Amino acid sequence: MGIKKIMLIINPCAGRKSGMKNAEKIVSMLKNQGCECVLYMTGKRGDATQFVIDDGSKYDIVACMGGDGTLNEVINGVLKANLDVPLGYIPAGSTNDFARSMHLSRNIDKAVDNILSGITIDIDTGIFNDRYFCYVSSFGIFTRTSYSTPQRVKNVIGGRLSYMLNSITELGRIKAEHMRVETNGRAYEGDFLFGAVTNSASVGGVLKYDPRIVNMNDGKLEILLIHKPRNPLQLFSIIRSLVSNKFSDNPLIEFDRSDKFKIYPSARSDWSLDGEFAYTTGSSEIKCLKSKIRLLCPQTVK
Repeated sequence: MGIKKIMLIINPCAGRKSGMKNAEKIVSMLKNQGCECVLYMTGKRGDATQFVIDDGSKYDIVACMGGDGTLNEVINGVLKANLDVPLGYIPAGSTNDFARSMHLSRNIDKAVDNILSGITIDIDTGIFNDRYFCYVSSFGIFTRTSYSTPQRVKNVIGGRLSYMLNSITELGRIKAEHMRVETNGRAYEGDFLFGAVTNSASVGGVLKYDPRIVNMNDGKLEILLIHKPRNPLQLFSIIRSLVSNKFSDNPLIEFDRSDKFKIYPSARSDWSLDGEFAYTTGSSEIKCLKSKIRLLCPQTVK
């Protein structure tokens, strides 16, 4: 194979601005390994998607450094441009749930080595109506904070803590959403405090699944719905179930797995797609797209 041409997209603001600090080093490391590397620096929301749509076909590898939102934008660019190209990811955000699930290192040396010599693993992606997401689409509590928490706050106190603190301020304002969800011939309906359709073992450091039930390339997504608790005892039971991963024992928690979900909100519903804002005012469909992304992973990942 000839010289690898690498597109490197960096979000300079993610993770205490580590992208800005390490951009020159990463480019130099890739060039020292005989690669052609062109750096693209994002300046506003949507830049990464447009970079990939415009120029992604020119490269052998599309790599990015940033948080889950940056990765979401790159994946949207790859899929909208219908590119068949390996994707490298250097996690530099505040939470990096997806990177943790795939054992991707934040260490620059390890991350660059992974881009150059890692194995390619096919992974599923989700689509919410016409927008792609990498690992989570969610509504309700903890959702608004994922896209409304200022980046400077995430950088100063860390992603999980900032999400938790902002969510505490939300508790008094947030209302349960009445919604009907249909999948696998079953229907779940009620007033839900939170809901998430995921392809990850961790979401925001708040929701964690037993990794044995999550397969990132099985053509299915997991859904979890939390009914609004009516009293402190019910709230405590929800927290206990989430901590222990024993969802089936709690009637206030619905859990299922499927390749397609039909969503019927009773009013406008605000969602987060990998931390990026989305909303629906009517029925929506969430589907799993099997093996849509080729991700460069460490040799140890199987």
